[in-house]
Amino acid sequence: MSNTYFHVFAKKRCKFCSNTVKLLNEQGKEYTVTYCDKAPTALKNLKSVCEWQTVPIIFEMSGDAELFIGGFTELKKYFDKPKGRGEGTDGDQ
Repeated sequence: MSNTYFHVFAKKRCKFCSNTVKLLNEQGKEYTVTYCDKAPTALKNLKSVCEWQTVPIIFEMSGDAELFIGGFTELKKYFDKPKGRGEGTDGDQ
């Protein structure tokens, strides 16, 4: 069992946010969604910290580590990139 999941900060009437949830479901990934509609100051602060100006704001959470993914387009690219050990670091071709 993996302790990895995705944390999505979203707005309820955002098509990219709903597409993010759909993509995570299609990929069979665990996730949590925090809707920020009623917390504009918190969302503004998160955008500032992440240097990201749109929603969704997506993180991959693994134990105590978090990896900032970006938005929906970046999440799609994240799932499309090849996964593997030592990518490009040792002669495993």
